[in-house]
This record gives sequence, C-alpha cells and structure tokens, in this order.
Amino acid sequence: MQDRVDALGDAAALARGVHDDQLVTDIEAVVARARDRLGHGTSHTVVAIAGATGSGKSSIVNRLAGSDVSTASVRRPTTSMTHAVVWGNDDASALLDWLEVPRRRAPDPSRVDPALDGLVLLDLPDHDSTAVEHRLEVDRLVELVDVLIWVTDPQKYADEALHAGYIRPLAAHQSTLQFVLNQVDRLDDDGVEVARDLERLLREDGIDDPAVLSVSALTGAGFESLGGLLTETIDAREAVLARIDNDLRDAAGHLGGAGAAESGRALERLDDQLVTELAQAAGSQAIGDVAARHHTRQGSLAMGWPFTRFLRRLARKPLADLPGPGRDGASEPRTDLAIRDYAEARAGTLRAPWPNRVREAAFAERDALVDDLRKTVGRAAVGAGSRPRWWTVIAWLQRALAVVAVVGLVWLVAVAVLGGFFRFDIEPLLPDTPGLEWSPLPTTMLLGGAVLGMLVALLMRPFLAAGAARRGAAARKTVEAAVVDLAGSRVVAPVNLVLDQERSLNALLAIASGEAAA
Repeated sequence: MQDRVDALGDAAALARGVHDDQLVTDIEAVVARARDRLGHGTSHTVVAIAGATGSGKSSIVNRLAGSDVSTASVRRPTTSMTHAVVWGNDDASALLDWLEVPRRRAPDPSRVDPALDGLVLLDLPDHDSTAVEHRLEVDRLVELVDVLIWVTDPQKYADEALHAGYIRPLAAHQSTLQFVLNQVDRLDDDGVEVARDLERLLREDGIDDPAVLSVSALTGAGFESLGGLLTETIDAREAVLARIDNDLRDAAGHLGGAGAAESGRALERLDDQLVTELAQAAGSQAIGDVAARHHTRQGSLAMGWPFTRFLRRLARKPLADLPGPGRDGASEPRTDLAIRDYAEARAGTLRAPWPNRVREAAFAERDALVDDLRKTVGRAAVGAGSRPRWWTVIAWLQRALAVVAVVGLVWLVAVAVLGGFFRFDIEPLLPDTPGLEWSPLPTTMLLGGAVLGMLVALLMRPFLAAGAARRGAAARKTVEAAVVDLAGSRVVAPVNLVLDQERSLNALLAIASGEAAA
C-alpha cells in the first residue's frame, strides 16, 4: 500500500502545472492523509457514526458502549463535539490526536465485548446542525475515518442534505459505507418498507446493492446484527486499507483515465504526413525550379558572351520567386494547418487537459520553425548556384575572346581614323591574317572573338541545363531533408515530451489505483 501512496505522490508532483492547481493540491492532501493513517498502523479501526439531528446516533453509541458516553437529547443540535469510545487495551492516543478528537471514553467494563477490541467508535456532530463549526467537523472527519455508518430515521431518511451532500459524493467509497435505519420501533412493519425505500434512494445515489440495517436504540432490536457487522469489520483488519484504497483509486481517477495517443505504425504515418505537409508549405517542389533558374542565371553570367550579359542582369532574379513561409502568403497558414492536424492526431482520445498540452507543445516553436524553413529554402536555392570549377576555365576563355574582339575593334577604329582623317597609308596597318589572306588580321580578331565567344556560350547551354537540373533536384532534397530534421526538433520532439509525461503519469496512476505493480 505504501508503494501505491508514493506513486500517487509522484503523480501529483508530475501533474503540477498540467492539471488544475486546486485538484493537485487536493490529491496531495489525499497522499498526506494516507501516509499519516498508515503511520498509525491497522491495529485500530476507526468507525464514525454520522447522522442528522434526532436520528438517535448518540443513543446507538451509548447502547454499544453500555453506558452514557455520548450525550443524547431531542434538542437541536444534540452532539456538538465528537466523542470517541475505544475498545481494547492498545493505546489509541496517537491516532485520536491525529484525528483531533479530545473527548475519549472507554465502554462499560462489565459489558465489554472482546470481539470489538481495536474498535474506535466516533460519535460525530449532526451533519445538518445549524452551527457551521459542527458541519465542518463532520466534513473533516468524513475524509479521515476508516468506516462511515450513516444513521437515519423514518422521518429524515430521504433528506436531500444527506443524499446530495454526502452519499452521492462518497459513492466511490461505498465499500467503506454502512447504513442504519434507527427508530424502527415506531413503525408497524419494523421499518421494512422504509428500509426498502431507503435502499432505492441509495441505488439512485450510486451505491451498488445497498443494505440497510434496521435497529432500535430504544428497544435494542437489530443490535445483534449491528454488533456482528462491527465485529466482522474489525476482524478483517482491512477497513483501514480499504479506505485508503478507495481514496487512492478516486484520486487517481481525477488525474487520469481512458484515452490514448497514436503509437506504432500510426505514429510513423503521422510523422511522415507532417513532413510532407511542411515540405509542401516550404515549397519543396517550387524550390527546385527556382534553384535551377538561379543556377542557369549564374552560369550565364559567368560563361556567357560578356557583351550580352547585361540582358541577363536586367531580367528578374529567380531568387525573388523563392517559395515558403515569409514569402508566400499561403505558406504560413499551411504550416499552421499541418501542425494543428498533427497535434490533433497525436492527442488521440486523451482526456483533458492533455489535448491542449499537446497542441501547445506542437505550436511552442512555431515561429522558430517558420524562420528555419525560410532560411533553409534560401540556403538551398543559393547553394544550388555554387560555381563548379570548370566555369572558371570557360569564364577566362570568354574574357580572352572578348579581349581579342575588343583589340580587333580598336585596331579597325584606329585604322579608320588614321586613314580617313589624317590620310595615312593604312595598307601596312592591315596585315593579312596568317592562312587567311582575304581577311585582315584586325577584322579576323573582331569577328573571330565575337563569333567564338557566342559559339562557346551556345555550346555551354546543354551542360548548364544539365547542371541546373542536378542543382534543382539537390535543392529539393536539401529542403526535404531539412524539413525532416526541423519537424522532428520543432514539433515532434516537444509533442513526444508531453506524451511521455502523460504516459509516465498514467503509469504512476495505474500503480496508485492498484491496476499495476510498482
């Protein structure tokens, strides 16, 4: 039992900040009470006699004790302070101190029943007393005693204050509840019909198969059965543990319950679906096209004919079309939708407050995820434009051909100026091209440099297109791989942390409720 109490204490600590603070505080109070009660052992069984004013509970206590240990009266209220009657020689002082019951008596020695040794019988104040402190005393001890015997009478057995205020809330502890109908000597049928109707009301309160014991404190009718009930309770020495068992089960039920999150293959499917949806939101398909066009532009600027590159520079830059969060208006809503769907699926049929906790965990790093996706897309596109080494060779070749063409152009302009304006003999200035006597050297340089430069640019296009395709595919893979990592670290991991906490809590609650071994 101590292991179960400790498990509930650990569960309460784990639930702090997850469940309502007041609920956790109440659970911690249950743990404290259980530890204290176990600390006082099981040699004594605390049985409380509770009832309304005039029900005769004090008279029942006096008849059981064989003397007037508790004041009985018809005035209201009758019992103003809890009285304790202790059977047996074992000292119950420490237990009664914990119960805060100062008035303690022993039964009449001449009428002591040895079968009741170990019984601590409490006569509680009236639960319907007009004095608030009396009702508070009843409420306090109801949570502490091992067994509760509710005494009622033919006039008040259907009192709503009893049923709504005590019986229904204690229905989960029904194994520690007993019911007595007193004053049956006033009824012609010895209380058979009233007892039957009381049993009906108890079933409506949630008590399974209730049994009402009919007695008369005046005549002593039914007291043999009542004494047998008390003897059976004491002999078993299980009332203490039964009460704690009920408290632990009830408390555990408030912190956990039915419901489960996705697991196994279903979990893998959900993770894959999250990655797919986030990749779509990040623009993993479009990024390939952007990266390919960026690669083509960079290659054209590096290896194209130098005097036509300005046309490329004037065109819209492919990076301006980068997809994904922060750039595409629809991307962030799609990202949010992917996270929400994942959180809802992971929460499964968990009881509150865990679905909200799962959603909060899934969205906890949402802004960082969006920022990381945007950076990933940008890096993938720019990285796709990295210059291969062979581009440098072609770039220098184009520069050389451009220089040749420029030299040829300048040469021809110089010849034209000198011959046209200054009337110089230009024949020596236009030597033939070796092997091409029909074409002067400067003309060959101009035309050759320009034609060869454009020809090289055209010849590089197929290679550039193939590289662009490879770079586009690489960019898509880069984004998809990054999305897998980001989804795992920014969404899946925080959700798993919450669900691990939920599973740990439920494991502790299973131990606390007795459904699993420690």
